Amino acid sequence: MSDRIIEPVSLRDANPEARAVLDALRKSHAKVPVSFAYMAVQPKALEGFEQFYQGVIGDPRLNPAYRELAYLKTAMLAGCKLCIANHTTSALKVGLTQAQIDAMDNFAQSDQFSDLEKAILTYVTHVAGTPGKSPAPLLQQLRDGLGNDGVVVLTQVIGIANLFSRFNNALHTYNSEDYP
Repeated sequence: MSDRIIEPVSLRDANPEARAVLDALRKSHAKVPVSFAYMAVQPKALEGFEQFYQGVIGDPRLNPAYRELAYLKTAMLAGCKLCIANHTTSALKVGLTQAQIDAMDNFAQSDQFSDLEKAILTYVTHVAGTPGKSPAPLLQQLRDGLGNDGVVVLTQVIGIANLFSRFNNALHTYNSEDYP
């Protein structure tokens, strides 16, 4: 049974502007990600967002393992089963271990993570769930480990992951039964 109440834009029924954007996404992703199919309601915004997304996700100033660590933790905090499934796979592909993924709920006490990885996870927890400014000592630790630009990219990754997680959950873009 489907959880879906709000429908995505289908390639078949899309207006010409949305169809052009969806066609481009299908070519670059092999399959249009479901979130993007919903976002195609605003084709110009989706086109700009896709460029932003690719720029952030592909930015070499943040190690792919750190990117996936942050993305996955953000998805876990938001409870997006679709994002968790997709980014567990991505995390394993870039070198995170299943033991690390299993330890993410209690990362601060785990020996599965380096000090920098623990700082990244602490930062994710703060950015995704705590109002107010980030603690200055945490930002300094991240800057020392990732560089100034790396911290900015990390923050963008957390923002994107939070957007997708909240968006998917709010609109029921996936069937909960498909992601136990």
